[in-house]
Amino acid sequence: MPDYSDAVSRKRLMALAGGKLLHAYIFEGARGTDKMRAAETFAKTVHCLGETPKPCGICLSCVKAEHGNHEDILYLTRDGNSIGVKQVEELQIRLRGKPFASERVIAVIDEAERMTPQSQNKLLKTLEEPSGGNIIILLTSNSALLLKTIQSRCAVLRLGAVGAAPAGDFAELAAAFYAKLTAGGAYYELYKLVGAAAERDASSDFLDALEIRLRDALVSGLGAGRQEYPSHDDILRFADCVEDARRGVNGGLNVKYAFKTMILNMTTDTKAKP
Repeated sequence: MPDYSDAVSRKRLMALAGGKLLHAYIFEGARGTDKMRAAETFAKTVHCLGETPKPCGICLSCVKAEHGNHEDILYLTRDGNSIGVKQVEELQIRLRGKPFASERVIAVIDEAERMTPQSQNKLLKTLEEPSGGNIIILLTSNSALLLKTIQSRCAVLRLGAVGAAPAGDFAELAAAFYAKLTAGGAYYELYKLVGAAAERDASSDFLDALEIRLRDALVSGLGAGRQEYPSHDDILRFADCVEDARRGVNGGLNVKYAFKTMILNMTTDTKAKP
């Protein structure tokens, strides 16, 4: 079976594909990162008909996916210099139809940042009103080039560069942090919880996991249109704090200082409501 660890931990992809599936993801990675292979692995794992561990690599679904002819895995690439509205419309028509051989259709949009503003706004309608269990994966080297409304409706998975060590699984830590944060946990409690992740080698993995947890909450509508805490705006604010911490760490800021600032900004003027 092919080894995908050069782009992202295969275990990490399998955990993502085998857990609660969302309807939209952004796979972000610098040029040279094999984002397409990561998306193919994810799609193959979701569609696999074999036994655990998935993907088995030998079932009919895996074989078709490996050869690029799976009926329910779609690929959208730029036509010329951009991805136009007509291309997105054709994809939407297919997504509104029924899967041919699986439970859902998975669409992979390569170089998603090449979508024109009109194309992105067109796609936004599908992200806002997903059909069935279909999944859209946007591949990009820079998610900041996507509309914020697109970003807010997708879970983000940041892929390491070729040769990077497999990332650890920080999903449980991120879930515990989110639970304590939204329960009104104090600054010192939150920092104590994530202190072990406040090391440069682990910071990126923890921030990835925390951002996925926040995107999960946002996409599932947790707090949206309700009065209780956290609100939709609260979750967006938390996500901004995570991105600020990431930029700081990537820019050479002391990791512990970046984490402390992130938590302070998350908890400032914020109280859990009964």
